[in-house]
Amino acid sequence: MSGSSSLGDRVLAEVKQQYPDAIECSIVDHSDGCGAKLELTVVSDSFDGVMLLKRHREIQNHLKEKGLFDEIHALQIKAWTPAQWEKKKGDN
Repeated sequence: MSGSSSLGDRVLAEVKQQYPDAIECSIVDHSDGCGAKLELTVVSDSFDGVMLLKRHREIQNHLKEKGLFDEIHALQIKAWTPAQWEKKKGDN
């Protein structure tokens, strides 16, 4: 990726590569562009039967391997199955 890409853009690209069949994969930067506070949402069938903590660790470990995790001050991860995603959308 080019040096001009924001941290959020680079994180999103890596997570999309990690979960290519994700139904939803999005990121919100809550840090006015510096990328230090990110909210990541990933909805994937691959999370079926996987405990929430393991989902988070999979994503965090991938970002660590890619050298991105140390640049992030705070990362809120929403890693849901499609059924959980539909329920969350229905609750709003």
